[in-house]
Amino acid sequence: MNNAGSNIIFGVNPLLEALKSQKRRILKIYISNRRKGKEVEQIINYAKIQGIKFKSVNLKTFQKICPGVNHQGVAGIISGKELISLEEMIEVSLSKGPHPVLVLLDHIEDPRNLGSIIRSAEILGIGGVIIPRDRAADLTATVSKSSAGALEYMPISRVSNILNSIRLLKEKGFWLIGAKECSGNYCFSCDFKRPIVLVFGGEGKPFRPLIEKNCDEIISIPQSGRINSFNVSCAAAILFYEIQKQKMKTS
Repeated sequence: MNNAGSNIIFGVNPLLEALKSQKRRILKIYISNRRKGKEVEQIINYAKIQGIKFKSVNLKTFQKICPGVNHQGVAGIISGKELISLEEMIEVSLSKGPHPVLVLLDHIEDPRNLGSIIRSAEILGIGGVIIPRDRAADLTATVSKSSAGALEYMPISRVSNILNSIRLLKEKGFWLIGAKECSGNYCFSCDFKRPIVLVFGGEGKPFRPLIEKNCDEIISIPQSGRINSFNVSCAAAILFYEIQKQKMKTS
């Protein structure tokens, strides 16, 4: 395993989930002296139990720590998100059941979209998220905030070669299903009851042609409105829900 370096984490939910999960080392917590209430008391209690230093600071100082973001008056200095290898992600996901679902993201460069996808993935039982080293958002505090703390629980693998990763996934029995607008093959008719990897492209950038060539199926979400595409994080949530619905019908 490796990690994505040390950084700032901000926002009530991301900080609380980091404290609850204890998957990352929190070095210090800052709380705005204007921030009060039950959630702040929870953060302070967790910090005391875990022996984490915390400090109340004025708003001016706090804004220097978290400039220009919706910090909600709480922040922490935290170790980077621990990543896992693709091999380990595959092994763990296959050990949990016959129909694991992983997600492969290409060209997701907006950290808010990445965080939202991770949030939906964690809520709806996705086994892990695969991102490339290049042309992808880093696992920043904005990703953590947008995920509402789900980043703490979601296995993440960062790979240097997408095509080699695809080959490995196929060798291990996974089907690659690409999500793309206007494919004509609707998601509701797709059989998700098998080991699959859902592939998503970025904001205005579909996944690369070589990736599409290696997909076993291309699916889309039926639409009846005038706007011709979903935001990628919205599309991901819809497909994750459809997978969950199919699994619940057979359980």
